[in-house]
Amino acid sequence: MAAQGRKVISRASAEELGSVSHLVLDSDNRRIALVVVGKRRKARVVSWEDLSGFGADAVMVSQDEALREPQDDREQAAAMGDLELLGRRALSDLGNELGKIDDVVFDPDSGALESLVVGEDERPAGSLLGAGSYAVVVRADGAESAPRQWQS
Repeated sequence: MAAQGRKVISRASAEELGSVSHLVLDSDNRRIALVVVGKRRKARVVSWEDLSGFGADAVMVSQDEALREPQDDREQAAAMGDLELLGRRALSDLGNELGKIDDVVFDPDSGALESLVVGEDERPAGSLLGAGSYAVVVRADGAESAPRQWQS
C-alpha cells in the first residue's frame, strides 16, 4: 500500500496537518513504527499507535498533538530521511545485492509488515532480518525461519 504523499488529517479538528513523506519500520517487530510527515528539518512524526485510521485517501490522527517533533536520535534520523525504506538497497544474509526496496506491503489496521517488494520479487515479512541506514537485510532463500546460529 503506497503511502507517500497521502494527506494526514486530524480527526479532532478536521484540519490537514501535512502529507506522508515516508514510513519507518520497526524491523524487530516487523511493523510500521512511525509515519514521517513533511521533509527534512520541517518533518514531524506520528507513532503508529496514534493513528486512528489509514485509508486509501488519507491518514487520520486522533488529535493534532499526535503529530510531534522527533524525540530521540532514531526519530531525528527518520525525519531526515535516513531510515526511509523505499529506494534502500536490499542485501541477502549471504551478502548478495538483491536490488532496491520498491514498496512495502502492510496491514493498514495494525501496521504489520506483510512483505517487501524488491524489483519483481516479493519477499515475506518473516524473511526480514534487519533494516538500517545502509541496507535492508533479508534471508537469501526468503524463508520465514529463525535466524541461523553460527558455530565456531
